[in-house]
Amino acid sequence: MYRVMLVDDEYMIHLSLKKLILSMENKFLAAGSAEDGKEALQLLDSVSPQIVITDICMPEMDGLEFIKSAKEKFPSIIFIILSGYSDFEYAQKAIRYGVTDFLLKPIVPEQFIKTFDQIYTKLKEDERAFSQQNDWVLTLETYKKQLAEHIWNANETEASNLIESIFNHYRTKQQIPLSQFLENILFFLDKAMKKRMQNLSMKVPDHIHWSNKIEISLNQLKTIIDQMIKTIQSSRNLGSRQNILKAVQYMEEHFPYENLSLQDVANFIGVSDAYFSRTFKEEMGIGFIKYLIDLRMKKAKELLGDSKIKTYEVAFHVGYSDYPHFSKTFKKTFGLTPSDYRRIKLS
Repeated sequence: MYRVMLVDDEYMIHLSLKKLILSMENKFLAAGSAEDGKEALQLLDSVSPQIVITDICMPEMDGLEFIKSAKEKFPSIIFIILSGYSDFEYAQKAIRYGVTDFLLKPIVPEQFIKTFDQIYTKLKEDERAFSQQNDWVLTLETYKKQLAEHIWNANETEASNLIESIFNHYRTKQQIPLSQFLENILFFLDKAMKKRMQNLSMKVPDHIHWSNKIEISLNQLKTIIDQMIKTIQSSRNLGSRQNILKAVQYMEEHFPYENLSLQDVANFIGVSDAYFSRTFKEEMGIGFIKYLIDLRMKKAKELLGDSKIKTYEVAFHVGYSDYPHFSKTFKKTFGLTPSDYRRIKLS
């Protein structure tokens, strides 16, 4: 239900409005009331109304002054003027202040309900539009992150295919100019690449004359992305990436061995300990020991979901011979002891 605040210095008006609001099939809720604009301003934060019905002529602060002040802080509130004045001058001022409607006293129930039905329809449409816009933005953010991953890993085909998807996404809701849309993507990618490698010089063009035609601008973006991938390829030793992927696979297969060490994995891929430690952190964004612990804890969570395996046995399965050490590490990672986690998981 949408929250309605009532602002009027007449008690009977408050009662009449509340009855009308209550009669509208639970669409609205009379959530707060005030006798003048000054009191109403103080209540807005706590009541958080979507709609305010206010009289014009009130003590302390009149309705128009109240609306003007409230709009500065809460521009999205819908205001309805309720007054015994039919003076056109008031209506003109109310329109300037962004009032949605102007109802005269005495209140005509049919007119009141018609006005609120229109407001309800508008609020619902605004909600749907906001939801669609929010979904659109979230999808775009996901696409940008995926594109950054493809560029970082020099996956040219995947990057090209994803650019097609991004342009198709733009076509569904062209709410901003195409050039602004594309600049936003490039800004994100440039920032993402520099964050991964501090000394990376991506050389994204400062001023791009984007075409207004989608197909041409699509090819423009693909060309820029290709250049970015070439920069990545020349700036990074992508052979080391393959080595790290081999190392990760080896760790996933051998993490149950308690004595698995950085040196073991470095020997497996044929590089020095120091080089492996540095490149592992660069590629994975996390140190070797932390990655190994996270890997073991993740597997421990899976095993604790199996009631056939005793809790202390889980520790052995993930590379811990010392159960107290395992329990302490698990709690530090997830905030629960293994026993507590199991009890919640299986309850």
